[in-house]
Amino acid sequence: MEHQLPPEGDWRTWVILGGRGAGKTRAGAEWVRAQVEGALPLGEGACKRLALIGETVEQVREVMVFGESGIMACSPPDRRPEWQATRKRLVWPNGAVAQVFSAHEPEGLRGPQFDGAWVDELAKWKKARETWDMLQFGLRLGEAPQVCVTTTPRNVGVVKDILASDSTVVTSAPTEANAANLAQGFLEEVRARYAGTRLGRQELEGVLVDATEDALWTPVMLEAGRVEAVPDLDRIVVAIDPP
Repeated sequence: MEHQLPPEGDWRTWVILGGRGAGKTRAGAEWVRAQVEGALPLGEGACKRLALIGETVEQVREVMVFGESGIMACSPPDRRPEWQATRKRLVWPNGAVAQVFSAHEPEGLRGPQFDGAWVDELAKWKKARETWDMLQFGLRLGEAPQVCVTTTPRNVGVVKDILASDSTVVTSAPTEANAANLAQGFLEEVRARYAGTRLGRQELEGVLVDATEDALWTPVMLEAGRVEAVPDLDRIVVAIDPP
């Protein structure tokens, strides 16, 4: 599908925005393959050192690596990488390596360097800003390191900043674009429940939904106020303003 194909021209970040089941993971996996594989199984590709980043190591492994649309499923036998569990990395027959990182630990990206990266579901990471920043400092190998970001859109600051960058290109598609590969029962249920709703625009249409115009607290404000650990409190007050 068109939204799964890398855009032409010079870009640093390719963001694939899509509804649930729109084929984002498959697009990311195929992009990684295109970067690391050469003309022959042992031939060198454009990239030799990539980062695979998800919210947790487990999600990277289960979705990006071993998922139904992940790297292993997309790779033919003679080009399929080896999963080295203890080192949390994939190694291709031609020597290319993709290292796994968790967005819960942004500091893990301090030190390693890469010539490419695949970032999955960035919009839901609790430490999205910190992890994205650490990745940028590590993208320093090769002539023009690139990043593929696959995510369902959410109105958070780091996502909006990435989309606004001159070095970013965007492709998008709704869930319906991949209907041929999705269960009919799933499509009927989510259409009935969420079509025409704010959540449906985000999760099914793959649209970045802006904050309500007159909202007292915007998503950006709420994200900025998050804390990792709750301090000891003497008193907790919950106030409810009745209609």
